[in-house]
Amino acid sequence: MEILIIGFESFTDYKIPLFLLLLIIYTLTCIENLLIIFLVNKYPHLHSPMYFLISNLLFCEFVYTTNLVPLMLHDLLLGRGVISLLGCVVQINVLGVLSDVASFLLTLMSYDRYLAICKPLRYSALIHNRLCLYFIILFWLISLMIVAGISYFLLNLEFCGPVIIDHFHCDFNNIKSSACSDITSFDFFVFVISISLTVGPFVLIVLSYAFIINAILKIKSSSGRQKAFSTCSSHLLVGDFVFLHSFHLVCGAKRQLLFPSL
Repeated sequence: MEILIIGFESFTDYKIPLFLLLLIIYTLTCIENLLIIFLVNKYPHLHSPMYFLISNLLFCEFVYTTNLVPLMLHDLLLGRGVISLLGCVVQINVLGVLSDVASFLLTLMSYDRYLAICKPLRYSALIHNRLCLYFIILFWLISLMIVAGISYFLLNLEFCGPVIIDHFHCDFNNIKSSACSDITSFDFFVFVISISLTVGPFVLIVLSYAFIINAILKIKSSSGRQKAFSTCSSHLLVGDFVFLHSFHLVCGAKRQLLFPSL
């Protein structure tokens, strides 16, 4: 079964400029992510848990964009895209795994900053690269198990007619809404998983930074407070983007659960 993606049909008059713009952005994003990962692995003084976690987060971003953009560029040149159901499910699940792993990584990064600021004397004993590696493997295993369940549901959906997605890539909600099968239990499963993987990490990050801010405010010197805040700024900026995206996914899942006709 093939799925038709028609999100680019309205951009036929601008497909060449848009193609070049997306290609430049994608190329620069890949170069930036791979360069930072290379530098972190090359220089020994960057072999710390913070930079190790950042490099893994950038790897997730690299795979995330590579999973989407090349196929989008191909579809943009053709005006529309055609993809098999299996290919669509693979694309959706790769995005899901990477989003889940990124949320877990951000939670672990907040814990790393909490230890660095609130428990500096015990920092190297409580967290190190080997422990981070074990956590990352666990994050991938959990995400893959969740996605395996979602894949089973998606591949067993029944469709009464052609599936047309008015989007730029395989969209999870569009695939569900095109199915003729009863997806009530599937919607509830996705909603519970989405809430758990968003609210849980979000609460842990907020608690970590509440302790961090409380510890920073107790520092008497302004230079010490500024240095402490600077160690958390990059994580906060990345975290804002990822969790806004995660809450958008959760709101979409909730809307489909409560108002499936919309």
